[in-house]
Amino acid sequence: MMGNNTAADEATRIRQILKDQPLGLSIKEISAAVGMSRNSVAKYLEVLTATGQLELRHVGNAKLYTLSQRVPVTSIINFAKELIIIIDKSLRIVEASDSLCAFAGAPKTDIIKTRLSSPPVSLLSPAEEGRLYALLNGGSSWKKEILIVRGSEERYLDGRFIPTRLQNGEPGITLILEDTTVQRQAERAMQERDRLLHTIFQIPTVPRFFIDKNHKVVFWDRALEILTGFKSEEMVGTSLHWKAFFDKEMPCLVDLLVDGDTGQIKTAFNGTCRRIPSNDSGYECTSFFPHIGPLGKWLHVTATLIRDSTGSVTGAMETVEDVTRKKQKDFIVEE
Repeated sequence: MMGNNTAADEATRIRQILKDQPLGLSIKEISAAVGMSRNSVAKYLEVLTATGQLELRHVGNAKLYTLSQRVPVTSIINFAKELIIIIDKSLRIVEASDSLCAFAGAPKTDIIKTRLSSPPVSLLSPAEEGRLYALLNGGSSWKKEILIVRGSEERYLDGRFIPTRLQNGEPGITLILEDTTVQRQAERAMQERDRLLHTIFQIPTVPRFFIDKNHKVVFWDRALEILTGFKSEEMVGTSLHWKAFFDKEMPCLVDLLVDGDTGQIKTAFNGTCRRIPSNDSGYECTSFFPHIGPLGKWLHVTATLIRDSTGSVTGAMETVEDVTRKKQKDFIVEE
């Protein structure tokens, strides 16, 4: 049996002969030109055609072989927007697109010959990587969503593992990765918004508003519009909710809660704030707000945190109940 170097030399000779024959040559003509038997030439031609290096066309009963005019794979993958990796039968990377190298933050020389389960790529666990052997043995394509976590950053990739015949005729796998992080983040934001709206409409209809963790108003209900005189369109998307309660900028109870400033909560509103018995993450207080209405109002205020499905704080809700009449009755009784 011929060695690998001899086979490579013979394949090079065949390509060189066809380079000068743009119309193509038959097996008989190639055999005569290289001085090899037709059977040997036929085997080389089969491999060269399968790997995309030659093209076969039929002219009558004759089979004519020409050099392939297709662009090499290594040139194509660098123009694709997807991240592309090609691995060989030992599951080692033999080619990677420029976009993949940029994503991995490593030069191609550091990526070639590594595996998908090891740095700098680290896309699969060793167990997941083991599943790829089935693709090398005739298995069908495999799709998988891959989550990459780098510090506090999450990146989502949709991966397609496609059985491939490499240029040397051996089996391999092409991995095409599409970055779907933006879509996944949008889906998550939509889910959290739906969760927030569900929370809002499960709460009794008392005047209330919601802020996010950046102190921006995300909801200002109609009852609060009537109580304060400030419209929803004036408040949503801003941090101006303090204007509804004070004559100068200062934090509302809900702001202190989002910031986790329990020290200031205890001293705010003349020290009347206390934890809500039924909610250990919420606070309530009753205080007089002189700048609401012509004569001021007594308000009972509660503030509670809102968390997402992972338990992280996404904002807080403040309810505002007008208890002026009750307070006035209490004063009369005391007198």
